Amino acid sequence: MSAIDKMLSKMSKMYPLLIGMGFMIVIVAFIIGFVNSQNAGEYFGLEKSVRDQATDDDTRSQRASIESVGLWLPYFKFLGVGLLLGGIVMALKVIIDNLKGVGVEVLSNLDEKDRPATPTPPWYAMLMPLLMMIGLVIFIIALVISLGLASNARTLFGDNNIQSIDGSSDLTSDLQGIREVSAWLVPLKFAAVATEFLAIAIGLATIIYILTAQTKALDEALTTAKGGSS
Repeated sequence: MSAIDKMLSKMSKMYPLLIGMGFMIVIVAFIIGFVNSQNAGEYFGLEKSVRDQATDDDTRSQRASIESVGLWLPYFKFLGVGLLLGGIVMALKVIIDNLKGVGVEVLSNLDEKDRPATPTPPWYAMLMPLLMMIGLVIFIIALVISLGLASNARTLFGDNNIQSIDGSSDLTSDLQGIREVSAWLVPLKFAAVATEFLAIAIGLATIIYILTAQTKALDEALTTAKGGSS
């Protein structure tokens, strides 16, 4: 076992922490989303003319809060989902390590002359933790970018009413920039989800490979032992 594999095996035992953190983030995101929905209901309950020509700070601040939270909250929530999926990947790593340990222990009980070589994991097994970490990094990057967009949106809608934004080319350009970046952030977060699921698929494929290889090695060893005894 290489030093990197040993380090990954040690880190993988922290999977309950990742799953717990991911679950808590999802719960917090739900609570924030619920509060924001109540805020949105109150704001859009006003007359359209009042909303578009809002001159008081409270009304503009309310719209700014709705817009900004709507920009960063989905990526915060998906980070929680990413941590949950990352915890599953690490749990699969623990299962793989345990399977390898059991295989070595079983084969070590055979006579040395009948003992086959311990099956090695497939080459793609090392991709599992790598893909998991890449997915989490993408989630974090997407969240950081969305927080920047949320800050811009809070400034834009907090300092100006809808009528002012529609009537100013500079403010409209700012809004367009927010919408453009937000548009490509959506597929980015789903790319991160796909990366995490690919890591899980590789983990399951590795488990199937190890079980098949160990069963075959044990069957060959027992067949050889029976042939030698007869």
